[in-house]
Amino acid sequence: MNKAIAGYELYLFFSYLPRFSKANLSWLNCDFDNDFGRGIDNETWWVKEGVRSLKKTFADEVACTDPNADHIVLLSGGMDSRAILGGLLDNLPKSRIIAATYGIPGSWDWEIAKAIAKKNGIHHELFDISNDRWNVDQLVAAAVRLKHPVSVHQSYVRQKVNNHFGINCVYWSGLAGDSLAGSDLPKIPSRNKREAIRRHINLYPTHNYKDTEFQEEVIDWMFAGCPWDRLARGKYLVDQQLDLGIRQNLLTRPIVIVEGYKFMTPFLTRCWTHYISNAPYKWLFGLYLYRRVIQDSYPRLSKFPSTATAGMSLFASKGSILVGKAIAKIKPYLMRSDVYRSHPRTNYINWTEALRHKTSLHNMVYETLQDLKKRGIFDNKELDSWWQDHLTRKMDYTTLLMNLSSLELLFKAGVMSPSEG
Repeated sequence: MNKAIAGYELYLFFSYLPRFSKANLSWLNCDFDNDFGRGIDNETWWVKEGVRSLKKTFADEVACTDPNADHIVLLSGGMDSRAILGGLLDNLPKSRIIAATYGIPGSWDWEIAKAIAKKNGIHHELFDISNDRWNVDQLVAAAVRLKHPVSVHQSYVRQKVNNHFGINCVYWSGLAGDSLAGSDLPKIPSRNKREAIRRHINLYPTHNYKDTEFQEEVIDWMFAGCPWDRLARGKYLVDQQLDLGIRQNLLTRPIVIVEGYKFMTPFLTRCWTHYISNAPYKWLFGLYLYRRVIQDSYPRLSKFPSTATAGMSLFASKGSILVGKAIAKIKPYLMRSDVYRSHPRTNYINWTEALRHKTSLHNMVYETLQDLKKRGIFDNKELDSWWQDHLTRKMDYTTLLMNLSSLELLFKAGVMSPSEG
């Protein structure tokens, strides 16, 4: 018999609540029965078709938007936003394009985005969240708007951008871009469902929460409850079915697509999914084909550094990328005095150090943990131990503490209930 697991335990383990009733692949807008490119084993052909599909996608999508609206692209150091900016520059005057970047100065996302926007003459607005005043009431309001059991803190930052520009703009999201293009593909596909589940839960687990026995219970729970009939598609391996049908659908999508605003998702158009879902596995692995397509589509933009290539150009050799990774490993040791910075790849802020110092984030998380203790669903001594051990650097409980804080915010907002199973 499959053992029931409390919803809050699953949330802490996964950093979101995988509600299987909502798991599906229909949101990908893919024609799963097409056989585009079947039998063609020619890299040049696939690159050319990728360029054609990408260019057509943006031309068609821009044509569907309000001719008087401004277009907002969340510009980072990644390939998805690079492709979106290239597509907009092909189809719109620069005066209609606004780049927005959130995070902290010094990170790859921040500095690369600044360089790209400046070089291309694009108006660029920067949201430095190291200056944010984290407030429980504001975060509860963000959780109410969010409506989904995912990270409230990350959604709060995303919502700031939309609140700033308003509802009359067109927002462009790279949702599922790198995922469909192979970012999380295993080198050797899983042989069966149980192996795929084990690999899936080990990709992004909450470190230091529960033990291997609990992980085995989660595997059994997923194996028995997963809606395999809604996920089974011949074009996708079981590994992809779990990532796209559950994680990307139930975790990433609610965070990056803010309800109530006009979002364009070019990588979920039928034109692009028709192409990328049929591309040979060997060229999807490691985002190889995706990188080649972006290089050929937007060569000038591809000369800029990218987070995908360790701060090097998209044209960089493997040797140069290895050098970039080595430099990135050294930088955190030179920046430890800065509460909010660490690795150049830092996304949002350095949550780990921000929790360890008397920042507004530290105070807000502590406040939510105290409220969570009053609910009586955790061992309060254990909660106190996690907090103190993190502050004193005995352990790194960053993800667990942020999840506990987010959980309390979701309880306050009525998005989740302590009794949910």
